[in-house]
Amino acid sequence: MPHRHRPWLLAALATAATLAACGGGGDGSSTGSNTLGGSISGLNTDGLVLADGSDTLAVASGATSFAFDETIGSSYSVTVQSQPNGQTCQVSHGSGTTSGDVSSVVVTCRGYRVYVANTNSNTLAQFSVGSTGALTALGTATLGVSFMPSALVVNGDGSRAWLNYRDDETVSVLDIDSSGALSLSSLSGQAATFGYGLNLSPDESHLYAVNYGGASVSQFSLGSSGKLTALSTASVATGLAPYAMALTPDGAYAYVANASDDTLSQYAVGSGGTLTPLSKATVSVASYGSKPQGLAMAPGGNYLYVTLAGSAKVLSYAINPSTGLLTYSSSQSTGTTPRAIALTSDGTHAYVANAGSATLSQFLVSGGSLTPMATRSVATGSTPSGIAITPDNARLYVSNAGDGTLSQFSVGSGGALSALSPATVSTGGLSPVSVVAR
Repeated sequence: MPHRHRPWLLAALATAATLAACGGGGDGSSTGSNTLGGSISGLNTDGLVLADGSDTLAVASGATSFAFDETIGSSYSVTVQSQPNGQTCQVSHGSGTTSGDVSSVVVTCRGYRVYVANTNSNTLAQFSVGSTGALTALGTATLGVSFMPSALVVNGDGSRAWLNYRDDETVSVLDIDSSGALSLSSLSGQAATFGYGLNLSPDESHLYAVNYGGASVSQFSLGSSGKLTALSTASVATGLAPYAMALTPDGAYAYVANASDDTLSQYAVGSGGTLTPLSKATVSVASYGSKPQGLAMAPGGNYLYVTLAGSAKVLSYAINPSTGLLTYSSSQSTGTTPRAIALTSDGTHAYVANAGSATLSQFLVSGGSLTPMATRSVATGSTPSGIAITPDNARLYVSNAGDGTLSQFSVGSGGALSALSPATVSTGGLSPVSVVAR
């Protein structure tokens, strides 16, 4: 018997065929017939994923151009969804509106760079990371700034940085070119007083400046150019001598270590970025020790780690996912005067800089608990104060404030550190503190 098509079925099939041919709009809301692509330079590893709205594109090592399979509508915005292994890629000319094809997007990739704030020299040092992990100063080895640099943060695609100071209220904006070199932008904002910690929100829409002398956190929204605009509530109160800050990966909660009154401030983060104290505004660490100075957040956002500089300990706190409130979980011994703490991006290993004993403690992390590795610590330079881990978790660098150097390590498969050759490099300045790898 012959097969008879129903008219409504033929119409549905025709509609589906038309949609499949047109593809989804790059902005996730409209369809069109325009193609989207551009050029790529410097890509020599796999792992790069570009995105335009909900459309994604994996790009292979060595590619010199790209084109999305989907067609786009009247607007587009190309971003890096995932960075390639061992590299950082920036997108320029990545967004706009169009009535035709787009082939002008430029993706520039480079190896990692390391940046260091030389507090007592009023300079920022900048290095490239070699194939072995060893650092080499860029052509312009240091960038001069007007005040004593304190904390430095860099955004995800390595195109911009922000800097605060220990002797001035300014928060500076820095541009980073495709080679990784820093330059001061004319844009700046105002913090409440002299700063120590500086934090980007996970979505990079807000910046928070921890004001050591003002017992507060200044809060800003960030424009597309990196410009800071103070929120309507320009700052919120902390405990005494706030030293560091950490946010949960979903941006819902924030915590501040208050070194002089032995407390942790805890906040909810509103949709507009404003911090609001939780029902219990602070948690005391006095039962376990003194001088909380370093904070690190577990990648899953379920644990917060706190160094106690006055007690040679690192504490673990569980975070209630519904309320954000902290509950003490466990502690481990460290070297003398533990300051900075950093976790690998997968949350399986943690490292603590012990300023008083010139060592770095190394821990395995499981279920929120820290367990010392077989080799409990490795030697650093004098007064280690900051830690940076490359995004691929392969290298680790420590700023040594006492001798103006960076210690450099490779990270083994089990998380154990091995000193590179040479073991340290000069930062070209005095009292290096904050260090960032991107």
